[in-house]
Amino acid sequence: MAAVAVPGLLAVLERPQRGVLVLAALVPFDGLLAIVPHAHSLRGWKEALVLVVLAGTFVGPARNRAEPGRRLPGWAPAVAGLMLIGLVSSATVSPTQAMAGFRIDFFYVLLAWSIWRCPPSSVERDRLISILLVTGIITAFVGVAEEAIGAARLNAIGFPYNTTIRFAGGHLRAFSSFTYQSPFAYFLMLVLLVVGATCLVEPRRLRSTIFFVSSPLLLLALFFTFERGAWLGLGAGALYLGIRRHRILLIGLPFAGLGLLFLPAKLASTALSSSSLAERSSGWQANLAQVLSHPLGSGIGASGAAASLVAKLQAAGATGASAAVYQPDNYYFKTIYELGIPGLWMLVLFLLSAIAESNRMANPNRADTFAGALAGALAGGVTAFLLAAAVASTVATFFEIFPMDVFTWMLLSIVATTTVPGERPSESPGPHSRPDSERVGAVQE
Repeated sequence: MAAVAVPGLLAVLERPQRGVLVLAALVPFDGLLAIVPHAHSLRGWKEALVLVVLAGTFVGPARNRAEPGRRLPGWAPAVAGLMLIGLVSSATVSPTQAMAGFRIDFFYVLLAWSIWRCPPSSVERDRLISILLVTGIITAFVGVAEEAIGAARLNAIGFPYNTTIRFAGGHLRAFSSFTYQSPFAYFLMLVLLVVGATCLVEPRRLRSTIFFVSSPLLLLALFFTFERGAWLGLGAGALYLGIRRHRILLIGLPFAGLGLLFLPAKLASTALSSSSLAERSSGWQANLAQVLSHPLGSGIGASGAAASLVAKLQAAGATGASAAVYQPDNYYFKTIYELGIPGLWMLVLFLLSAIAESNRMANPNRADTFAGALAGALAGGVTAFLLAAAVASTVATFFEIFPMDVFTWMLLSIVATTTVPGERPSESPGPHSRPDSERVGAVQE
């Protein structure tokens, strides 16, 4: 491990952007630690890597850092406001709960700060797309294979029931190399939207051909997760891309909906069941009184993943049995439950400003150069992903699901720092933002 880690550490400190690519390549396989003996000491590897990347932005060569004096992203004030509200609310809860809440809600903001200080180059952005495609294909293949392997053999390998191995209507929910089915489903949603958006602008490239050929595998694996929030998110993101750039997607969406009607009866009843929505609704109604009685929130970390972490620490410590944990299954409800009306308002501002800024960076006028076309396509894919995340957050605590929190801050900050030759970081992309010598014809020649 030292023979690999020490040179890797030095390489990341020398150029932090390498650490971002390594993080993107490895986080989809973090769930495999569940079957690695004595892997508890390795579970903090992603947090450690983020800190190394951040350190590299200070100690690495100055050539890696962006020019100072740039305009901050439009979503930065909302993030700062959300963190400030969380900090104020932490005074009303225990230190353990406050630390757990901040770690889960805001730790990967450090990754966004690192990328803002040291933006990836156009080559590294292109490599990120390839990494997402390769990891998406691998995890999709594993997810589909799990349906053939079966729950009993997966449990014999070491995956536990009721946490990793779960069922929907008697059907195994594919989880691939993730901790359970939800992060797997949302990762496939991300790959289909972000990689798909870039491949549609360069259809003759080998990577695009591989994506088009493997898309049925990605969709099949997504179906077997039975995660309807990811299905809804994918539909919303594809609708945006169809309206914004690629009309062919508008033709495919109705056929995808009709395809559900031709599923075998048992699969269709599971896929279209409303029982999970009824359970979520009953939970929201049962906790609505808590929201009304605490308009400023119950404190950061009072529900969801942070509350589960605190409960585990209490059960393992001297404090005795842990209290029941409320899982909101709705990120908007979770935010108002913990941070009150001010927190929900800041969350909405963050989503609106992030979507608006990414949409602006997806300006079709960038398409007059090859680099500009790819930059605009990536921004369009990220915008579609953010819209999908906003939709999925109505039925899932999306932004606290690992590794969606990692990829949200990673992609959002990469788009915010993306420029093409002749375009300043603070200017809006336009038809005259690059010299004629760098237009598509010159690049192709």
